[in-house]
This record gives sequence, structure tokens and C-alpha cells, in this order.
Amino acid sequence: MAFPGLDRIEALARNLDGWQRELAARMSEIEETSAVGVSDSGLVRVTAAADGGILSSELDARAMRLDSYTLAEEFTTAARRAQEAAAAQVRELVGEVIGTPGGGPTGPRGHDDH
Repeated sequence: MAFPGLDRIEALARNLDGWQRELAARMSEIEETSAVGVSDSGLVRVTAAADGGILSSELDARAMRLDSYTLAEEFTTAARRAQEAAAAQVRELVGEVIGTPGGGPTGPRGHDDH
């Protein structure tokens, strides 16, 4: 007796093996991914790694004229944008491997909570 959907399960298993091999081969590319985020004023630039860690920040000398609250907001905005851009690059790389735009079967974040 044949089980319905068994062929689909076997095909999925083959795809998973291929995806795993391809991801392993591209891990160094993913690990080296970084992105820059810039504050609204353009006075603060932050570079984030694929894992979201902050790699560097640059501060334009004119930023020293800002009050501490505004400067903190500028850093936060630039860092968030850098982290979001790095995550988007990782999703794109993973999406290339598994053949879906945005890196997941259900959307850019790989889940449906929106």
C-alpha cells in the first residue's frame, strides 16, 4: 500500500539535503556580510555584521553640535538601519540557496506573524 504524499516527503528530504550543503558552502559569505546604516541627518554611520553585532561607527565632526539626546537617537537609528540591512542581506543569500525570494517560504522574515 502506497502512502499518499510519500513522494513529496522524499522530494522535500532531497531538497533539504541540497539546501544544507549549499548553506554550508556559503556560510563564510554569510558570516562576512555587513551593512551600513546612516542616521537621518547623515552625521552618524554604523556598520553591522550578519549577526547584528556592531562592527564600527563613524561620527561626523558636526555631530558634536548635537545635544546628547539627539546624538543618542542618531546612533540608535543608524545602528537599527545597519542591523536591518545586514539581516536583509542574509535573508537574500539564504533565499538564493533555497530558491525563495526573501529567504523563507512564508515571507521575508520566514514566519507569518504580520
